[in-house]
Amino acid sequence: MSTTTEEYKPTDSKPAPLELPEPLGAVYRWVDDRLGIDAVIRPILVHPVPKSTNWLNVLGSATLTAFIFQLVTGVFLAMSYVPAPNDAYKSLQYIVDTSLFGHFIRGLHYWGASAMILLIFAHTARVFLTGSYKYPRELNWVLGVGLLFCTILMGFTGQLLVWNQDSYWAIVVGAEQAARTPVIGTLVAQLLLAGQTVTAVTLTHFYVIHVFLVPGLMLGLI
Repeated sequence: MSTTTEEYKPTDSKPAPLELPEPLGAVYRWVDDRLGIDAVIRPILVHPVPKSTNWLNVLGSATLTAFIFQLVTGVFLAMSYVPAPNDAYKSLQYIVDTSLFGHFIRGLHYWGASAMILLIFAHTARVFLTGSYKYPRELNWVLGVGLLFCTILMGFTGQLLVWNQDSYWAIVVGAEQAARTPVIGTLVAQLLLAGQTVTAVTLTHFYVIHVFLVPGLMLGLI
């Protein structure tokens, strides 16, 4: 008895273009003719999902969703936050007590940061334990590790922006730990504090890192 197996060959057929009701469809076709959106988005939307997929496979998307929430809520918080030693904590009180939906937005940003850290650690552990970092996804793993460290840095710098006693001692302890780095420890601590001690410049330093530098780097890695 002989058996035959059929070799799988990827199809060359292109997915049907996205159909939308008019006049939305006309607008979409006009934009797609100039930007080629359909050629990029459609293959992702119609890509077959393996039957073995489970909830562990959505941790990366969940982390990305948390990051998007952090960006949106962070923009609204930045509209009222004042990165100055005499006004930072007062501006947070204004956001929570007076600003429209301020308490909700700040709470969403606070708990979203914790959720993002937990999710990215869970996602990293899942990728490592299942060996998903192996060929041909080594570069994905390197970029993911970079995103992990960026997330930790975002949480650390965001804590200082509250500018209370907890924030002050957190940065002092962080600087002391950074100073223990071999050879370049003193330089790392000075870069972290933007000087020798915690000052107003330190707050501005951390604000720029938290709001501009790290989010931009994370978007590039994503």
